[in-house]
Amino acid sequence: MTAGRTVGAPVSLRDLVNAMRELDRAVHLRGAEPVQVPDARGAALAVLSADGVVLCANRRVAALLGQECGELTGRWLVDFAPSQERTALQAQLSAPALNEYRAIDALLIGRTGRPVEMTLHQHAISGVAIANRSRLTLFCEPIVMVARSPANYDPSDSSYRSAALLQLGQHTERQRLAADLHDGLGQDLTLIKLMVEDARIRLGGGRTDEAVQLLDTAVKQVRDTMDEMRRICGELRPLALDRLGLPAALSTLCQRFAHGTQSLTIRFRCNVEDNDIPAPLKTDIFRIVQEALNNILKHASATEAELELRLSGNTLHLSVSDNGSGYLTRPMHPDEIGASGFGLVDMQHRVEAQGGHFSIDSSELNGTLLVATWVL
Repeated sequence: MTAGRTVGAPVSLRDLVNAMRELDRAVHLRGAEPVQVPDARGAALAVLSADGVVLCANRRVAALLGQECGELTGRWLVDFAPSQERTALQAQLSAPALNEYRAIDALLIGRTGRPVEMTLHQHAISGVAIANRSRLTLFCEPIVMVARSPANYDPSDSSYRSAALLQLGQHTERQRLAADLHDGLGQDLTLIKLMVEDARIRLGGGRTDEAVQLLDTAVKQVRDTMDEMRRICGELRPLALDRLGLPAALSTLCQRFAHGTQSLTIRFRCNVEDNDIPAPLKTDIFRIVQEALNNILKHASATEAELELRLSGNTLHLSVSDNGSGYLTRPMHPDEIGASGFGLVDMQHRVEAQGGHFSIDSSELNGTLLVATWVL
């Protein structure tokens, strides 16, 4: 199986948000182990058709499977399983769904070329009959924690588990960063080195035109490598947060979006100092605002937007609103989900995973209002 159906029923961003919330709730009620190790890129999410074709996937799923996002679209998921596992996995993926939620244990070949055990948590996306619905799918790698505590170590101790998950998350991030540097930047720099050396040889032989062509190609490769470096750094932490702090970084972000279009005015209100905000929340807040403004520009047809960050007692409130056409309910095809839908769904997942509350409401008359709150 090398190609599958790529046509999926359009769904709305509200459908995705609701599916993610129900998916989190179902996993919790199932009593499963924590399903996500902290990762700068967030949850590994994809939308699969009812018969197991990847309709769209985010970058973390692509990284898990050693692919680019575009290369995954239209592929059968079983193509990434060992040959002896494919029939059984395909039967599970295409089996009629008796419930909206289900969990499937799968053995998939990742970027290392070795099979990795994963659990696929799936929830049907509302809109059509359950049996034919596409499924929001959360890819979860196993969490293996080794106790290195004294003899009186209690495995049910939540503080130990939190610390262990944090350490495991740091280890996973280091491995992922090392792989990105080796497989991406390392290979790019090697290619640039070879092109420059080849150009030097051709110059020495009087083949100037060929050398110039090689150097032009090398310059383009340098630009691409710089873009890749910025992407890696940006995924780890937005650089503006370290330079400016969160309130100033948000103000700069609003100005940048407003300057990028002549038709949108963005107001920013903030009564919070940078030191008032816990460090783990700063990146999430920045990403939420970034994704919300992106969606407003792409989908809302709005002329005005407002961002507010305020502290009331011990509760931090974030809201992003617009006067547009209510993009939350607009049908989105799979390619649009991959480009716009996963970002906001992942932010909702992050907010609620940290004990916060996330809500988003939308209508053609009143635009869209996104609210996230955290008790500090």
